[in-house]
Amino acid sequence: MVLSSTVLATMVDQTSTIQKVILALGDYMGASCHACIGGTNVRNEVTKLQAEAPNIVVGTPGRVFDMLNRKFLSAKYIKMFVLDEADEMLSRGFKDQIYEIFQKLGTSTQVRGPHAQVRAQTVKQSVRKL
Repeated sequence: MVLSSTVLATMVDQTSTIQKVILALGDYMGASCHACIGGTNVRNEVTKLQAEAPNIVVGTPGRVFDMLNRKFLSAKYIKMFVLDEADEMLSRGFKDQIYEIFQKLGTSTQVRGPHAQVRAQTVKQSVRKL
């Protein structure tokens, strides 16, 4: 899999919007994107992931967490992890899932939010304190 970045978004419609923007930019940059959204058929999701081998995965915390746990996404290939509206995710109760996702990321993975860039290890320690 050529996965290099993962974007977490709070809601399904937000995930779809981000995917559309990435796909539009990807047309010019040669990048592909797949949306992992909870409430969809996991088997179909896995088939699409394997067939598409996307550069970027955008998804909701629960589905991304599930795909990592099932080893259909491999954290070792994630070079950049983006939290869109991280404060919203934390206030909606995704803290534990986000923490578990960070546990799977390599220490050199870049973690980005709208206004910050940090290393995964720093975020792991911060989320643990919450």
